[in-house]
Amino acid sequence: MIEDFAELAAAREELDAAISEWAGSMEEAWLAADQIWFSASAGREVTAPRALLVTHMFNHQTHHRGQAHALITRAGEKTGDTDLSLVIPAIVGGGFRPS
Repeated sequence: MIEDFAELAAAREELDAAISEWAGSMEEAWLAADQIWFSASAGREVTAPRALLVTHMFNHQTHHRGQAHALITRAGEKTGDTDLSLVIPAIVGGGFRPS
C-alpha cells in the first residue's frame, strides 16, 4: 500500500500511461479472438471474447471509483461534481447548451 499521496499520484499516472499505451495498441483481429484462462473464482477454464474482457476492465474501474467516492464522502470530504456533463465542459470550456 502506498501511503504517500505524491508517490501514489505518480504511480497512478504511470499505470494510466501504460493502460493508454496498451489500449492504443489494440488490433481488431486480437479483440475479435477469444481468451481462454483458468478462473480461480469459477474453479474452471473459461472462454470469453477479448473485446468483452477489455470493455469489462474499463467498466470495472468505474465500479472501484464509485467505491472510493463512497468512502471519501462517508469520511465527510467533499468531492465536487462528478457528473461528466458538468466536469467535461468545465475542463474543455463551455457548458450546458440551452434546449
